[in-house]
Amino acid sequence: MEKFFVADSYKNMKIVGEPFLNDKNKMVVKVQDTCDRCGGLGIVVSRVENGMPIPIPVDGGICYKCNGAKVVTKIVRAYDEKEYNRLKAVNERNRAKKEEKKQAKIREYTENAEKYKQEAALKLDFGNDKKVYVVYGDNTYAIKDTLKEMGAKYNAILNWHFSAPVDELPEGYALCAFDFDELYNYHINTGVATIKDDAKNIIAERIDGLMEPVVSEFYPAEEKERIRNLRVTVKNIYGFDGYYGYTHVYTFTLKDYVFVWMTSKGLNLNIGDEVDLTGTIKKFEEYNGINNTYLTRCVVKTIN
Repeated sequence: MEKFFVADSYKNMKIVGEPFLNDKNKMVVKVQDTCDRCGGLGIVVSRVENGMPIPIPVDGGICYKCNGAKVVTKIVRAYDEKEYNRLKAVNERNRAKKEEKKQAKIREYTENAEKYKQEAALKLDFGNDKKVYVVYGDNTYAIKDTLKEMGAKYNAILNWHFSAPVDELPEGYALCAFDFDELYNYHINTGVATIKDDAKNIIAERIDGLMEPVVSEFYPAEEKERIRNLRVTVKNIYGFDGYYGYTHVYTFTLKDYVFVWMTSKGLNLNIGDEVDLTGTIKKFEEYNGINNTYLTRCVVKTIN
């Protein structure tokens, strides 16, 4: 075959060798491209230190897809000009049909936006009024069995919540209502709802505003316990690039205690600032001889 073509999806790949007949008597050719699993490194990277990729420890980090070759080789059809033009025509018709279906779906979602938005809200535990009622109090983990019996549901964003108001919560606990649009973005063209990046902070700040603002001293506490209104000092501020983007790390001190908060949210803080810190204990961990208390769902307020 003097002149041959490959499908458009392979046209930017490197042709290796000449076309040949396969076992089905079809003309084929080898093509080569950068390995899409390791990005052409030949290894799978677990992290980056000082600008250098560090491979995963298994088998020296070798990429199993390309076996360390950095490229992958495929055997694909090689078409003559007539076959290629026929293939292109078929692909164009298929693309046109697919685009027509896509536009029809967009029109459907747009014309029935409220209906699909309501369905999305119901799937995410919101009620018919597109509201969700989040349980708050000193330690909702302590009453989780009671809440479960009452029909409450739990997830990592809303914690314990109801789709409608309930009466007779255990003493010391109450409900805080949130609208669907406060916590989720609804994409009208697809009918898909995605959680807002700052949904946890929106919930935490609203609830903390309802709690009695009593400044407390830190004491040995348990994981998942909510500590409130600690007057702490900013000890250190740094960050790092990771798989999900840049992570800010803030450390705070109170007497002999060190608190660590890792978040994607950047704060206008300086080392030495005194702040009001509220957060939920995620875990305790010793690092470099220092006992750290790691927090999540933090609210930090500057003390004037």
